[in-house]
Amino acid sequence: MIQTPAIDRQKAALFARLDVLSQQKPELAEPLAFYRATLPLLNEAQAQVEPVELPAEVARQKLAAGLPLLLGEDLPLAPEATRDLFIRLCGIVETVGLPQQAAPPQKKTWPFFFGPKRRPDPAQLLEQAHAGNETALRTAAAQQIRQAVEQRQLDLLAVWSALATGDGQLVDGQSHDLKLDANLVRTLAQNSLKPALRAWAADLKEKVDLAIWRRGSCPVCGSPPTLAEIQGKEGARHLRCGMCGADWGYPRLKCATCTNQNHKSLGYITVEGEEEKYSIQTCQVCHNYLKVIVTFEPTPVDMLAIEDLATLHLDLIANERGYSH
Repeated sequence: MIQTPAIDRQKAALFARLDVLSQQKPELAEPLAFYRATLPLLNEAQAQVEPVELPAEVARQKLAAGLPLLLGEDLPLAPEATRDLFIRLCGIVETVGLPQQAAPPQKKTWPFFFGPKRRPDPAQLLEQAHAGNETALRTAAAQQIRQAVEQRQLDLLAVWSALATGDGQLVDGQSHDLKLDANLVRTLAQNSLKPALRAWAADLKEKVDLAIWRRGSCPVCGSPPTLAEIQGKEGARHLRCGMCGADWGYPRLKCATCTNQNHKSLGYITVEGEEEKYSIQTCQVCHNYLKVIVTFEPTPVDMLAIEDLATLHLDLIANERGYSH
């Protein structure tokens, strides 16, 4: 990937945001460390993705018909490269969050920072897992998944296809048969697909205007939105896809899940002190919610997962009040 001053500034801002969150929310240390370690890998992989062949006119026709752009296309996914990325992501889960050797703070001139990449001793890990140590349990789960992939027991092509079509039962079934953590399999598989999906979304954005899309699901990959943004001076509402990074307009008074537009059954929840930046839109019809961020500029694609994590307290509030996402 060619580096430009704008890209360098964006990376610096992203890692500065991670540093701030690490100080403000120490309880999120492990997932923040995971993002810090994985972002360079995902960016490196994205630069190697082959473009998807989709003529502009066909793309416009699909959007007008309510069909996500990637649906039914012959996608040039590189299975071995994506499998290798999946294995490397497993390795990060195995190492991130383990007790680190104490080291003096380092003055960094570049925002990338990686802790020791040692894998834990299996016997010690098993002892900690039996004792109920959550980090040890997650690390052991990642080890099992990595070994299942390396030994070709877990069919990643089937898992990726299932995720693309929303077939969660297949992922759960394969994981259950191999005694793997299904949630972790799903998370790792989704992250290993992100470079390809984001590269294709960026390519397609140059071919077709997403403004003709009228649905709450992603116009590129069909995923549900991760969050909504109130963008710019005009305060236009946009939905954002956490998988491919797509950005598309959507009415402010309309549920992105069930399309309910009755203002009496649409509501907002805010947290004291955060009213001008964050809120939760709720729907009394389908009992779903969507987090809303007020921002002058669209959130950079790499920052979406970080902002989603930074607003985890909003998810907890919504769940406590009976809403799901």
